[in-house]
Amino acid sequence: MMADYGLNLDPVLPFSIVFIVALAVLIFFIYLEFRRKQRLLPLRIVAISLVLVSLFGIVFQPSYSVEQNQEPIILLTKDYPKSKVDSIVQANAGLRVIRAKDASSYPGSLILKSWYELSHENIFYVVGQGIPAYALDILHKEFQFIPAEMSLGITKLIIPKDIYSNERRQITGTFNSAEKTKLTLLGPGGAIDSARLDRGVSSFSLSFTPKQAGNFIYSLVFESASKSPSSARIPIEVLPEKPLRVLFLQKFPSAEVRFLKNFLSEKHHQIAVRYQISKSNFIYEFSNLPWERIDNFRSDLLKSFDLLFIDQKSYDELSALEKTDLKKSVSDGLGVIFLLHDVKEKALGEFLPVKSKRSANDTVHVRLASSHLKVLPILPIELDHDPSIVPITKNKNRILSGYYCSGRGKMAFQFIEETFRMGMEGNFDDYSSLWTPLIARAARTKESNFKLKLLTPFPIYNNEPLDIAAISSGPHPSVYAESVIVPLKENALVDDYWTGRSWAGKSGWHQLNLKQDSTQLHYFVSDTSEWKALRVSNQINANQLHRNTKITKSKKIIRQIPVPKLIFYFIFLFSSAFLWFAPKI
Repeated sequence: MMADYGLNLDPVLPFSIVFIVALAVLIFFIYLEFRRKQRLLPLRIVAISLVLVSLFGIVFQPSYSVEQNQEPIILLTKDYPKSKVDSIVQANAGLRVIRAKDASSYPGSLILKSWYELSHENIFYVVGQGIPAYALDILHKEFQFIPAEMSLGITKLIIPKDIYSNERRQITGTFNSAEKTKLTLLGPGGAIDSARLDRGVSSFSLSFTPKQAGNFIYSLVFESASKSPSSARIPIEVLPEKPLRVLFLQKFPSAEVRFLKNFLSEKHHQIAVRYQISKSNFIYEFSNLPWERIDNFRSDLLKSFDLLFIDQKSYDELSALEKTDLKKSVSDGLGVIFLLHDVKEKALGEFLPVKSKRSANDTVHVRLASSHLKVLPILPIELDHDPSIVPITKNKNRILSGYYCSGRGKMAFQFIEETFRMGMEGNFDDYSSLWTPLIARAARTKESNFKLKLLTPFPIYNNEPLDIAAISSGPHPSVYAESVIVPLKENALVDDYWTGRSWAGKSGWHQLNLKQDSTQLHYFVSDTSEWKALRVSNQINANQLHRNTKITKSKKIIRQIPVPKLIFYFIFLFSSAFLWFAPKI
């Protein structure tokens, strides 16, 4: 150990202010001592100086730097495998052992009082369930990670986002079990779907179809032969349908468009339909909109609509200028759904940048909102796999409806035909499940200067950090959690990207709000008794990202050793005592 005797100061008050005040006080007291004309004047001046030095030390808290060789440390966390720790300790002489508070005892180990101590330690090994994600930010280094054995229960859970009513969605994940287990998904109306899993690690998928918008709590029930049933809550946010302005361009009236128009108008969407009966004559229908002529297919007209339905023949009738305006409008945010009736239609190749092939099958089995398999007629076409296509309705690997992004807008397609028959048969939920999600995702996205995102993965527990990200187009975003403002800082490398940290409240639904607009972000806080295995799995995965296989046996660090305040207190006491006794000597 080598010491550097230069002092470092950690002042409570600005140095210049304290120095000027101390010098003035010293001069004043020396002046008083000269006026007293008493004995031991030099010693009294020294004593006064020591009193001021002691006060200086108390206020400025001086410390000195010491260079030390810091040996690597092995950190034991909950459920660490003792046999592996024994092997590591035996193979690395001089390895210090510390353990988290909730980890079981180990011979010669010291307890880590707080995760904040990690910033001062040379952590090389981490064994067990790992360090919480928020504490990894404190460590600022990589380490060798030896994970604990996989916990029993849900180890992975994917809850879908952007869920709309009457849309069939799936909750997927993996389950680790010591025996055969039955999973049952419960919704507001009771049991919805179930899956039977074998012993070991198994994947599962549970389907559900919400009936209305709002924040709901579903439950996942676990049943096995040796244990009584247990459950955990799953938060499901169902988004409301946005009121849209929709334009239909059709060469001839069709039952498909007429039924779809009525379906949308009943949902209070604003609908305009144009049928062409001759080269320059059109028939118009409007729902929830005032009548107006739509003869010229111009860009300023398209800006007023969120979604366009168009068939091949209507597209062919457009002039070159109108087609250019259409493509520009899509790039600016307009959504377009092509109503195709033949695999040879030009729009398929012009607007879908994906290779396709003719299929021998013109029908398909699809499970919709009613959970019953239905046989539906489809265009005999199959799209090649392409990551740019976002599927909405699928049958195994065959995409039946979907979209791809084009600039800020979207180009969508629906290969299922004669969907109006489901509505005429009274299967409105199935009909809605085919069209509602496609329309909602294809329509023009509302432009916003702000976007909120939750960085903390599910599950979130009470009194734990809640990491938030906000994207702003320029102004400083003001985010509130339960009416308390969340301090944000902008990313040093990415402009307009802000991050902050709040703290989760009690169990249940909560929301974050932006002061600048009506943007809200809902999140759910779980009980600590729920999702224990999932929480451990998330933590292990976070620690794996900091994993490093290189070892540094020791490293030199500079520690700041504070000068004990007790020394300054004793100097003050003895100097003051001398000044008190000096006149009596």
